[in-house]
Amino acid sequence: MDRQVESILQGGQFKKLLDEQSAELRRKYDLKKAELEILYFLSRCGEHNTSTDIHYQLMMNKGHISQAVDSLCRRNFIMAIPDKEDRRYIHYEILDSAQEIVGEMAKRREETNRKIFEGISEEELKVFAEVSAKIRNNIKKLT
Repeated sequence: MDRQVESILQGGQFKKLLDEQSAELRRKYDLKKAELEILYFLSRCGEHNTSTDIHYQLMMNKGHISQAVDSLCRRNFIMAIPDKEDRRYIHYEILDSAQEIVGEMAKRREETNRKIFEGISEEELKVFAEVSAKIRNNIKKLT
């Protein structure tokens, strides 16, 4: 496999870029990396907003998730809502007090994505999305 493709799949450079991108926000709002990532995830996940969903999508340690959501609840950034049908599940919703943070994070991510995909045509992006989906499905089959 091409070293560049393998490097992208492993995500090291991209992860480092996202860490650098969010460092200022983490300092500004006194948030840990996991807390900021969870806030951003919850802003985009719709009804897939349980700890299990966070674990599956962000590949975060369950202990870090638990600590982060507890902290975010205490700081009134998110609210924990028991599932109506199965009390074992807790859903998390972002509160208005976190909207500014989420908005700033979204702007930074959009700007980063714009720069990452600079010079790439819509057709190339479409092919990339299709190939990425196939890779994701293949990885899912292996796990």
